[in-house]
Amino acid sequence: MDRVITQMTFDEEQVRNAPLEYWLSRPPEERIAEVERLRREYWTLQGNGADEPLPQLCRSVLLIEREGR
Repeated sequence: MDRVITQMTFDEEQVRNAPLEYWLSRPPEERIAEVERLRREYWTLQGNGADEPLPQLCRSVLLIEREGR
């Protein structure tokens, strides 16, 4: 694989990173809601109808207790 180096001005980099800066400025609840909206849109575009169940995001927590603390 060849490495590609892109040279740009600070203004070009700022424009390129504008979407990232926007989403980092939004509250976590809004970001999660947008991910859910995009997931539903993707599911629909894949040809899955409303009668098919929408797979849920996996939310799990693993707690590990450390000894000696």
